[in-house]
Amino acid sequence: MLTLAANGKTWYTIVIAREPSASVEHAARELAAFLKEITGAEFPVVRDNTEPLPHELVVGKNRRTKGLPVDWNKLGYEGYRLLTSGDTLYILGSDVRGALYGVYALLEDLFGCRFFTEDVRVIPKRKVLTMPKIDRTYIPPLEYREPYFKGYDDGDFHARLMSNGSYAKLTEKHGGKMAYYPFVHSFDKILDPAEWFDTHPEYFSEVDGVRVGGRTQLCLTNPDVLRIAKAKVREWITAHPEARIISVSQNDWLNYCTCESCRAVDEYEGSHAGTLLRFVNAIAEDIAEDYPDILIDTLAYRYTRTPPLHVKPRENVCVRLCSIECCFAHPLEVCAASRYDSLPAAEKRNFADDLRAWSNICKRLYVWDYIVNFKHTLMPFANLYVLQPNIRFMIAHNVRGIFEEGNNSARESGELNALRQYIVGKLLWNPDFDVKRGIAEFLTAYYGQAAAYMQAYIDLIHAQFTPDTHMWIYDNPDAPYLPDAMLDAADSIFNEAERVADDDTILKRVRKLRLSVRYVRVARMPKDAPGRDEIVERFINDVRASGVTSYREGKLLADTEPLIREGTLCAK
Repeated sequence: MLTLAANGKTWYTIVIAREPSASVEHAARELAAFLKEITGAEFPVVRDNTEPLPHELVVGKNRRTKGLPVDWNKLGYEGYRLLTSGDTLYILGSDVRGALYGVYALLEDLFGCRFFTEDVRVIPKRKVLTMPKIDRTYIPPLEYREPYFKGYDDGDFHARLMSNGSYAKLTEKHGGKMAYYPFVHSFDKILDPAEWFDTHPEYFSEVDGVRVGGRTQLCLTNPDVLRIAKAKVREWITAHPEARIISVSQNDWLNYCTCESCRAVDEYEGSHAGTLLRFVNAIAEDIAEDYPDILIDTLAYRYTRTPPLHVKPRENVCVRLCSIECCFAHPLEVCAASRYDSLPAAEKRNFADDLRAWSNICKRLYVWDYIVNFKHTLMPFANLYVLQPNIRFMIAHNVRGIFEEGNNSARESGELNALRQYIVGKLLWNPDFDVKRGIAEFLTAYYGQAAAYMQAYIDLIHAQFTPDTHMWIYDNPDAPYLPDAMLDAADSIFNEAERVADDDTILKRVRKLRLSVRYVRVARMPKDAPGRDEIVERFINDVRASGVTSYREGKLLADTEPLIREGTLCAK
């Protein structure tokens, strides 16, 4: 057993390299700051050119770690090892992010610190701080982890959550991040139809025998398009040296090219991914020698979701499989339901089957997953208990990176944003994270005395599903899993939660979450209901007062409020 501090004093010193990386120095400062918050003791930080002392906390690779049995290559950029030897604790990891993550793992797993949001955390107080002898190694299964919610991007928070996604404000002191450019749907950035279509319509999709200049894709078998795309990718790499991943991916609509040449390839490959992957492979081959550390990223999305029969992704190609069609009430592995009933057969394949098939041919498989309702962001979205089986299923099938897309219109736009981001972030780092305990701890910190009622509400909305009741990301407030009896029960729960709220901050959080139930009620209210106008205006005013700035993806409050007043939310 090591005793690190007692009665506000310590005999331990934190040691880092003489010329540490920014992240190792930040790791040491974070360790010293949080240990002081826990114990009241000042933990000095020194360089490794000082004389060794009997009691040290050694952070990162430096002179003190010479001779230790450490496989630094195995740890990679982000793995860590916590090792005690005598009265010394070694926090071992790379000078990219490994040592920093080792510090946060120590603070969380051994000392009980919790970092729930950027401004809600729990730091225990200890008169005597001890820890057992330890030799623990952890290497995350995912190289790319992005729990994305627009505006929830504080760099310190994301580093403490061990997420390394492109949108977070992660800087050099956090060890950087997995930077993308551009961030998907990039065909128009390669060839802008507004600039090129009039003179070269053959560069763009042929649909029903006609070249299309609006909401179009690229003609992927046109050699000039490939030549221009290769040059554009090299231009992007030069202009964005921070980007490890360059996206060459379809635009966010259909209208794929069906010219004779493209059709022949796709028919041979059994998927529209055939033309796409051949195109992307050619670009990846072009840059491989000059930029061996750069990946070319593309999407397996909608019409390209099914893998091709013959062509395989090159080693420097990353395929991101998208789950937009799926039900999110049940685990992806066991639910084959799709919300697109009218799509071609190739687009109605089981997502799990496509994931398995891509995992057999792709060495760099990522997933773009969806975790909120994008059409009605305030509406209850009961997916907290499928997040873990979904992430585990992906990792079990060789997925190496996951983008979990939450609300992307505005920071304050959805129900349970903060909780969902925390749980997702923890699962992306460790798919064996105890979700029920994590939810309970978060609710206690975030909702105080109202936590038990918030847990009851979460359990209530999750209890509405049967194997035949599905939930899509564009459901309306008249969805069958939101019955009136459930709304009545939810109102009773919120009445009690408001009654026991600790203070104004907790009360505001409770009332903000209650807007989800009120939103459904307002959307369903008959136009001739007594007092409807007053109820609607009170709801709209309360939404604005809560800080919510969007009801749906890509829309401002003012865009949706007329629909609320008209009573047409369920139809539009």
